[in-house]
Amino acid sequence: MFVLLPFLCAAVSLAELTTLHKGRNLTSMEGRLSYLEKTIVRRINATERVLGQLLTGRDDADISALNVLALRSGMLASPSEPVLFSAYKSSSTGGISSKVTIRFDRTYINLGNHYHTEDGIFITPKTGVYLFHWTIATGGSAFSSQLMVGGTVRASNLVPYPGGVDSSSAMVILNISEEDHVWIQLYGSSEHVYGGSNSEGNYYQSTFSGILVHTP
Repeated sequence: MFVLLPFLCAAVSLAELTTLHKGRNLTSMEGRLSYLEKTIVRRINATERVLGQLLTGRDDADISALNVLALRSGMLASPSEPVLFSAYKSSSTGGISSKVTIRFDRTYINLGNHYHTEDGIFITPKTGVYLFHWTIATGGSAFSSQLMVGGTVRASNLVPYPGGVDSSSAMVILNISEEDHVWIQLYGSSEHVYGGSNSEGNYYQSTFSGILVHTP
């Protein structure tokens, strides 16, 4: 866009020089040049306002007051990498009591590697709105599963006693700060959580997933 300014000025100069004697009573060269200079400045100022509005989307923007290099760098920067994960338990675990983190030790996908299979904790890379979903498969007594953020219960779900093998799922959308730790734990006594491979025919899947859906 900026390379157009010299051509714009040149076009204005030619147009004004050829029409000055027709539309205005300017007899001296000094008068003509002064009028032409004011016209060019006026049109450049108008162009700067229009370019500023186009680049920023703000009606009050003026490109002469903008950091053009920083603005250009921001416009050309690559979009941020998406943040999402989906993990599952590859084997069953028994004897789980309250406040014990459920470790989903394998992942289907883990963009950004912010979910840690070694301890079952997801660390938020940036402040924003996150969506979490988890499923607990069990065959024992009733208990609650809890989504923890920085040591605080932010959501919970009842896992009822099914009288056999069954599962219970929950989903929540939360505002979370950067570097917060997020995990799933149980509230119960000596509970059993099923896990297994992701192969066809395996019905015992306990999973934990999350995605960043919005940043301020």
